[in-house]
Amino acid sequence: MKKFIPLLIFICLLILGGCQKKINEFVPDSNSLNAPDTIWQNTITSAMPVVSLKNDLRKQTVLDSFTYNNTGIVFNSGNLSLSISPNTIVTSTGTTPGGTINRESILLQKKGDYISQSMPTVSAGRLLISGGEFFLGLKNNNSEVTVNPGDSVTVKYGSTNIFTNTKVFNATGDIVNGFDWAPNTELSHNRVNVSLSGYELIINRLQWVQPAFVFDTTGIPETVFSLKLPSNYTNANTMAYISFNDMQCVADMRGSTGTKTFISGPLPIGRPVTIVVISKQAGDYYLGLEQTTTALPSSGSGTQQTVITPIKTPLAGIKSYLANL
Repeated sequence: MKKFIPLLIFICLLILGGCQKKINEFVPDSNSLNAPDTIWQNTITSAMPVVSLKNDLRKQTVLDSFTYNNTGIVFNSGNLSLSISPNTIVTSTGTTPGGTINRESILLQKKGDYISQSMPTVSAGRLLISGGEFFLGLKNNNSEVTVNPGDSVTVKYGSTNIFTNTKVFNATGDIVNGFDWAPNTELSHNRVNVSLSGYELIINRLQWVQPAFVFDTTGIPETVFSLKLPSNYTNANTMAYISFNDMQCVADMRGSTGTKTFISGPLPIGRPVTIVVISKQAGDYYLGLEQTTTALPSSGSGTQQTVITPIKTPLAGIKSYLANL
């Protein structure tokens, strides 16, 4: 028994030493050292998580090339067909391009795609019904290729959302500060033709283009959505959109630093919508959804208020949801 006691003490010391080693190697939860960021920003910069989130969600463009010798060409890639007549395009240095022209393109036709690309269908605060958005960029020897003043090129693509009263809109803005769509007023060089199978656009500007029409709200009462989120969801790490369930239309909600809420522009009442909230915080992603109907507010606040608490969701899960929206 006397021999057993020292052995028991020795075993206890070994166990205690092992426990002490684990205590010394303990790594504290990083969340306990870094409180959630609850500061709303007056100016969004490219270094903020919300811009990183936008880049994470963006769909990949199609990169390809074709040979051009100024004799006219029809070039197909992906879902877009591009027709160029002789002497209609020029490089940024003022020369006629020749040889290999590199093309970057993408076609968006789903409401979830508009959100993924941070390209809501809004023009100066007014809702657009979209026949699809596309990006088309050309380069020759690293020099940007544009359409000659007074000329145009033709783009065709298939679609199941055919609207006969659309006009050409061009995107303005950037991914940091947000995009808007401006109608192209050079009507003699910009028009939209439709068929049973899709669209044909005659355009004089490349980059982001869409055929669309402004949703007429004449005589329709309108409301404004005000979205409240938990305090760690700010305009520096979160974006919010309203997707119309019965229209090819997506509206963005802008962050208000004064009220610490996300606010929409004017929306027609009586429309079923899905509010989509996506956030990136400390490397994690969060998704919040709410199905509702636009309506006049019941209180005297002048806004239709809602509260959403997003849940942690893998990036792949968010992309999958948007792909089917």
